[in-house]
Amino acid sequence: MQNPVSFVLIHGHGVDASIWDSIYADLASTGPVLKPDFSRLTSHSSIEAYAEELAARLQDAAIDEVVLVGHSMGGYIALAFAERYPEQVRGLVLFHSTAYADDEDRKAQRKQLIETIRDQGGAQFIEKQLPKTVAPSYPAEQVQTLVDRFRSLPTDALVAGMGAIASRPDRTHVLREATFPVLLVLGKEDQIISFEKTEKLADLSERITVAPVERAGHLSMVEQPDAARQILEDFRKQV
Repeated sequence: MQNPVSFVLIHGHGVDASIWDSIYADLASTGPVLKPDFSRLTSHSSIEAYAEELAARLQDAAIDEVVLVGHSMGGYIALAFAERYPEQVRGLVLFHSTAYADDEDRKAQRKQLIETIRDQGGAQFIEKQLPKTVAPSYPAEQVQTLVDRFRSLPTDALVAGMGAIASRPDRTHVLREATFPVLLVLGKEDQIISFEKTEKLADLSERITVAPVERAGHLSMVEQPDAARQILEDFRKQV
């Protein structure tokens, strides 16, 4: 019997690897799971650099094949990794993420955000940004718990990550040319990644499927952990 392939849970910007804690233990009970933490890295200026960081960590752990589960910025890292090391990828999950590049307006907004983070500090950025990542119905006291957890992330690391996000290229070709299954996990109430626009990525290839999550914004692993875990467990069976 073939051993289960390793899942690699890659967190997004403005959070750390603990964002996966609600589903990590259950996923780890059915196969190997890694959740690398990139939240305090300050020297990486591109998504490609984060992808190389991931490659180095996998090499150190002697892991040759993976299913990449990339949340938001983590999805951009996963796509860059899959572009560079397709032979190591058994499956790819864009978890509230996209393969599209930013348009010029969005790039300008991110550059302004970088200046705001530098001027006001990372804590204020987290306090303003994190409430936008959940569905409007998510309890306010739980939003505050998340803010308190991540408000101490280093300002320099938040700036570095935002710069890398802004400069990333379009990687729809990675999905179009993928030889492995691809899953798009999308929150029906996501205020960060458009559900309607992102689900159209499934038209690029018959290997791509979409898993909508009801009553979820950009953080379904926190908002709807049972649904998120089941979606990932079902995908694991496909690879």
